[in-house]
Amino acid sequence: MNTIALRTMAATALAVGTVLGATGMASADPVNNPKPTGPPWSPSADGLTWCFEGYCDNWDKLDNYVCTTAAPTALLCDVIMVGVRVLPPLNIGDLVPHHIIR
Repeated sequence: MNTIALRTMAATALAVGTVLGATGMASADPVNNPKPTGPPWSPSADGLTWCFEGYCDNWDKLDNYVCTTAAPTALLCDVIMVGVRVLPPLNIGDLVPHHIIR
C-alpha cells in the first residue's frame, strides 16, 4: 500500500473513532432502513449510497443503514462514509448514534 492510502485510512479511522467516541456507544441504536430497490432512487457506483433529489441515504458494506447526507450532520456522514468505503466490511451502521447523526 502506498503512503497516501495508509494516511487516508488512518485519518478516516481517527475521524470515525472521534465521532463515535464523543457521542457514546451506549446510545447507538440500530435503524432498520431498507435500501431502495430502484427508480426514482439511483445508486452510487459501489452501491453504498442511494440518492433522490439531493437526498442521499448511505449503507455500510454489510447493508446496515449508516446516515443521510441531506441531514444537518451531512459533513459527519460524509466523513463516516469515507471510512466505510476504505475499511473492510464492518458493521458500522450499528455503531452510528442515529439520534445525533441521521
